[in-house]
Amino acid sequence: MKLKLFTCIVVVLFSLNAFAQSSHRTADEVLEQTGIKDQVDQLDDMIESKIEEKKSTFAKPEQFEKFKDIMTSGLNSKNAMKFMAEYLEKYSNEDSLKLVITLYKDPFMQEFNKVEKESASPSKQREMLDFFQGMNTNPPAQKRVQQLVSLNQEMRTSEFMAKMLQNVVVSMIKGANNALPDDKQVSDEVIKLKMDSALQGELGKQMTNQLIAYSIFIYKDVPDEKMDHYLEVWKSPTGKYCIDQLMNAYDYSFSKMFEITGGLLPIMDKDKK
Repeated sequence: MKLKLFTCIVVVLFSLNAFAQSSHRTADEVLEQTGIKDQVDQLDDMIESKIEEKKSTFAKPEQFEKFKDIMTSGLNSKNAMKFMAEYLEKYSNEDSLKLVITLYKDPFMQEFNKVEKESASPSKQREMLDFFQGMNTNPPAQKRVQQLVSLNQEMRTSEFMAKMLQNVVVSMIKGANNALPDDKQVSDEVIKLKMDSALQGELGKQMTNQLIAYSIFIYKDVPDEKMDHYLEVWKSPTGKYCIDQLMNAYDYSFSKMFEITGGLLPIMDKDKK
């Protein structure tokens, strides 16, 4: 009897270890090492800039301020980090996340991480406009284009971006829908079906073309040999796990934030009446 009990305890402990959720500390380190935290830190300025562009469309200053408060209450860097960490803690494996951290600590990956981070700087953004204008007379080599097409396929970037865009819009509509009286709400299935039909077709192609063009600029100074090695990283089991978890964390986080925002938007309609 004691032997059976001991065996059951061992099996349970091993099972718990195999399916253990990740710790908050490990999730935070993943977001730090991958450079996601640096990206998210820029979110508040980006959102504020986009909101200010809408200021002239409001008849009264107080209406604009209300709109600004609603948008920033859901969409902000604090929420983004909180929800991304929440996803990783709930749906990732601790040991696998530690492998992702090890992967990003490799000098080779740090080099690429630096290139990708710098591409988002204001000076690089201005340089990018000049670069695109010169592509008509100086197009990229076919090998580089194929490398970047393969990179997009391995990382499934355009696929995830299209999915995330769709989920963000659905989440915002759901948030607004949930704030309505029960008799005026529509089902989640109806919302999703409408969005599926609206966002199908050319969206995936447009995403892919834009991402390839942007990638041509980002990696323009990277030799072909290093680019081939970078591709192999994302073909590895750790690379694929990393992509899935980080893209799903982005999707989860932005869906949560837009659902909060959508739930507050009916306040604007009430104020207008």
